[in-house]
Amino acid sequence: MDKRHTRFLVGIVLILALSFSFLSAADTDPWYVGKRIASFSNSGLQNVKESVVLDIQYDYLGKTFTDQLFNELQGELYGLEYFLYFIADAQRTGEGNNELQIAMTFYELPYIKTATVQGNQGIKTKDITEVLIAKEGFFLDEQNIELSKQKILTLYQEKGYADATIDSEYVTDETANAVDLKYIITENQQKRIGQIVFEGNEQLSSDMLSKQLSSKQVSYFSSGYYNPLTIETDKQKIIAFYQSRGYIDAAILDVRTEDISTEDDTYSRLRVVFSIDEGEQWFFGGIQVEGNTVFSNEQFQSLISMRQGVVLDVSRVQQEITAVTDLYWNNGYIFNLISTDLIRNEETKTVTYILKVQENQQAVIEDIRLEGLTKTKPYVFERELTFSKGDIFSKEKLIRSAQNIYNTLIVTDVQFDIINGTQEGSVIPVFTVVEGNQMDIQFGATFGGNVDGFPVSGFLQWSDKNLGGTGRDLAIATNLSPDTQNISVSFTDGWFKNRRWSNGLSFNFERSVKDSALQRGIGSKYYTGHDGDNAESNPYPYGYDSYASYLAADQALPSSRYLMSYTYYRISLGYNTGYTFMFQPGSLNVGGGITVGLNYAQYDDNVYDPYERLIDLYHESWQFSNRLTLSFAWDGRDLIENTSRGYYLSQSFTYAGGILGGLSNYIRTSSSASGYLTLFTFDLDEKPANVVLGVTTSLSVMLPQYYNHYESGWNWYDAKQGATRYEMLYIDGMNTGRGFSVVFDQAYLWDNQISISWPLAHNVLSAEMYASATGVSTDLSSIKASNLAWYFSTGIGIKLKVPGFPLGLYLVKNASYINDSFAWVEGNIFKGDREGSGLKLVLAITTTLY
Repeated sequence: MDKRHTRFLVGIVLILALSFSFLSAADTDPWYVGKRIASFSNSGLQNVKESVVLDIQYDYLGKTFTDQLFNELQGELYGLEYFLYFIADAQRTGEGNNELQIAMTFYELPYIKTATVQGNQGIKTKDITEVLIAKEGFFLDEQNIELSKQKILTLYQEKGYADATIDSEYVTDETANAVDLKYIITENQQKRIGQIVFEGNEQLSSDMLSKQLSSKQVSYFSSGYYNPLTIETDKQKIIAFYQSRGYIDAAILDVRTEDISTEDDTYSRLRVVFSIDEGEQWFFGGIQVEGNTVFSNEQFQSLISMRQGVVLDVSRVQQEITAVTDLYWNNGYIFNLISTDLIRNEETKTVTYILKVQENQQAVIEDIRLEGLTKTKPYVFERELTFSKGDIFSKEKLIRSAQNIYNTLIVTDVQFDIINGTQEGSVIPVFTVVEGNQMDIQFGATFGGNVDGFPVSGFLQWSDKNLGGTGRDLAIATNLSPDTQNISVSFTDGWFKNRRWSNGLSFNFERSVKDSALQRGIGSKYYTGHDGDNAESNPYPYGYDSYASYLAADQALPSSRYLMSYTYYRISLGYNTGYTFMFQPGSLNVGGGITVGLNYAQYDDNVYDPYERLIDLYHESWQFSNRLTLSFAWDGRDLIENTSRGYYLSQSFTYAGGILGGLSNYIRTSSSASGYLTLFTFDLDEKPANVVLGVTTSLSVMLPQYYNHYESGWNWYDAKQGATRYEMLYIDGMNTGRGFSVVFDQAYLWDNQISISWPLAHNVLSAEMYASATGVSTDLSSIKASNLAWYFSTGIGIKLKVPGFPLGLYLVKNASYINDSFAWVEGNIFKGDREGSGLKLVLAITTTLY
């Protein structure tokens, strides 16, 4: 019995039950209407646990009985899909019999006690049972059995069993109201494609057409399964390919198969023949609009990018028509009636598209709905909207509003729709959001991510990026390793009232042990960041007897007995602010911040004497290190995460020390530009996924600072004289120059990267292929591309995109070009006898507890 017959029977039973159990002979409402529901009693349950039914009934206890309330109850019970039907009876109960007890007698659907698969050899039983809808532990439903059979058949067709048949049968145990269900499979011989042939194609080559197909010939790189469903899809792809080249009348006359099997084949090998009628090639004759009064013909023509006379591309014409009609949609004329006529000119072989418009009133936004909210307060998303109630509707603003909501990074998906309002000419935009994980506790270990010191660090972090549902971000984090401990607290609010004015506070405490630090050589001066003109008087580290011997050793570290270690402490308090201006092409963010810090270097000065003068000064007492930052960013991306197109330009300045005081004195400028382009889109888990090309270039420079030098007074000084090597630019080996060891103490860094990323699982896992080139220099006096030390990296890898669980694993090949010498860098993976061979595995892992 299928669901339609079941529901029909249920309707009859309910009518009878309500007629004889709930209705009185009088014309007034039955006695139970308006009574308080005091309890339920249930009978007839065999395979359904009563607790499942009670969980639903519990929400109705204490409520006043109405027909609408009872309809809601029965809807929930039938929604379980456990019951054929049930009968309800009204009974008096309570003090004075003034309350209502509903006695329910249930008639269950048969319970599937076992579900077995027979006759399968080419596909594992486990793979088949995974796709079943009607299976062990469920209740029998003929419709679900048919759906299960179809899913099994689809599974077989995907594996080339085009002639497979699926049957089912079951044996019923009347006493237990249970069944043993069997799926009986007749596989027949597997079919694979041995050859693909095209007939009738004179204008487009067979090679071109073959590339459009999902079906492939069997080979070492392709299984070549013959699937009739895929063939149907391929027919549409061939037609679309012809229509993109002007053959708008192209048709697939027939697709036939011919057996070309040999005695050695373990499967049936087929020749698939596509018979094609190409038709004639046509050209674009233009797009004309008739019936328009709101907008001029000139306005429409300015939106059309195709030139008349070019080969007709049907898909591109549809894009052009959409651009024309969007002029109406973006100005609220969504009730217009638009039809399209094609006029063919047989002499010129051109097709002209005539859009006939019947203009109607503009649509006004009556209301705006937000659905799917679980934690976030509505105003957090409402302030992201680019329109409000009473405005003229705009399709462009609708899409932009959805992007703004997604860019809050507290949702994983945003869907939008428009429905008619209650007033004529009004609409209601509806945004349905899926809120993501907003509060998490993270702990784990990161490998290879530290700039210096021990290569593994543990971390623990608690964060809430939607504090109290307000969109504010609060994070407390600590990082622990044998040589570095850090704790930070930050609070950020991206809005101030109804303005995009962000404000944030941060506190940070860090303790780090710096091993293998240089000491001052006997008789040497302190190193202040610059070598003097007189080489003989330049400072040199302990373990060398002169600056010349230090240079002769290529400035290598001396023996460990000449090195020292010290503990570095830093306490800082920061404030940052910024304002975002929203424009049609993108957004402009102007920001700034100030950080006040105290630093101290601890070591035994009776034993150690540091080579760097700044370390010596930090040891004398707690010293200030203050910074002021200013940033500009133009964001033309469609989405901040999962970007599919657009660009991002940024410029930042860091002013450390100077008139702010403190020992850190330098100016750093950083510029970057990124561009993104979707190469193609494919379906992943029934949702579109984009393969994106990204190109980024960034340039950072350490500039001289004007400040009161501790020895020479106020003047302009090179950045190195006011910055430790940790404050200078460096290649970290993870984000820049991936795969290299850390390269410190640079005044100029130019990093370039190109990448192609494609998702493997939405918002979970993606693959990435990249190539990068990073040029650095310690001296700004003679900056040329040829004078830079270049570090090259290329590789492929995967990375997780789950919040709080980022994992990156890359197989990397490195090379360098330093002092006019190019060299490949050796790796431990696939290492051969040739010098510089082998690849490196670059790994970064974290673990998250939700």
